[in-house]
Amino acid sequence: GPPGVPARRGPAPGGDLLPREVRVGAANDEVESALKPLRKASGAADALRAGTGDAAERRAAVVQLAAAMEASLRRLLRDDPHVPLEVRLSALAPDELPTAELVAELRRRDRVSIELAAAFHELGARARALREGAEPEPADAELALRLAERLEWEADAPPRPPVPSPEEPVFAEEDPLVHAVPPASRMPRGGGLAWSAAALALVLLAAVAWWVWSRGAGDRALEEGIALFRAGQAEAAVPHFRRAVQEDPEDPRPRLFLARIYRDGGRLNEARMELRRALDEAPEDPGLNRELGFLLLDAGRPDLAVPRFRQAVTLDRESVAGWVGLVRALRAAGRPDAAERILADPSTPPDVRAHAGSPAPAAPPLPATTPP
Repeated sequence: GPPGVPARRGPAPGGDLLPREVRVGAANDEVESALKPLRKASGAADALRAGTGDAAERRAAVVQLAAAMEASLRRLLRDDPHVPLEVRLSALAPDELPTAELVAELRRRDRVSIELAAAFHELGARARALREGAEPEPADAELALRLAERLEWEADAPPRPPVPSPEEPVFAEEDPLVHAVPPASRMPRGGGLAWSAAALALVLLAAVAWWVWSRGAGDRALEEGIALFRAGQAEAAVPHFRRAVQEDPEDPRPRLFLARIYRDGGRLNEARMELRRALDEAPEDPGLNRELGFLLLDAGRPDLAVPRFRQAVTLDRESVAGWVGLVRALRAAGRPDAAERILADPSTPPDVRAHAGSPAPAAPPLPATTPP
């Protein structure tokens, strides 16, 4: 990895699925309590990463990890102070709160993402089939490990405050609840309808002008940041990318640059936070998935980097950086044969072999506009 990045290593002491240095936010008692079942299932996760050839062991590991994740989700709901007491009391009782209702409650309060909820439903279906004797599939292990990673990420995020119900309008203290109605003598000629239409047109015009201005400001800040980044002044570029994020929070590009800068400086927590927020806006962006793969590599978790790089090259098969990252991750995860099969595949871009010829090649140079 780049200078300042901690040396690569295995799982952190205590069986964490991700090193503590890479998890976002300071751990607290509630998060640790919620994740305790998942921590206890670290042996099952290790068995799936090792790729044991015994079908019975793989089946048992996937089923165990699925059960541990459900237990952690139940604790997450129980420990959320914004959840009504009667729901919290039933959170740990599957007969009172079935799994589908558990996930629905967490989604209703925006406590887990829709991606996590969908993946958990998929894993639950596979775990039920495995318990009934179905043969484990290679995708089962990848799904279980990916979901465990995502659950750790989302459990670290503090619970959001409850959203007011639409039926209960919220007024600011300084806002009058009743607005004065102008006397009839002061109403514009032609009636209130024409006046209202003119006012609405002015409001719409102002809104469009503000939107155009704000988008332009965000683009200017992004362009200034990119220019400084390409000139080798990464730290000077940070305030510009920050301003671009403020101007357009839904644009993943400035967060991608920030993540790269933070990763290069060894600030893995901050890099991961930027990628997490950017992926919430653009989960199918190949650059974001690729950068997350490199972050996991630098954090010493090549096993978790592999599926990210696979996603990146699926979305962008011409990306040399994505393929090189995948080869590096497979080699570091102890799967050199899989890496060599990729290099031997005629469909792999030829430049990949040049960059990935050594066991630990450097990442390819940066493109003009986006980091790898």
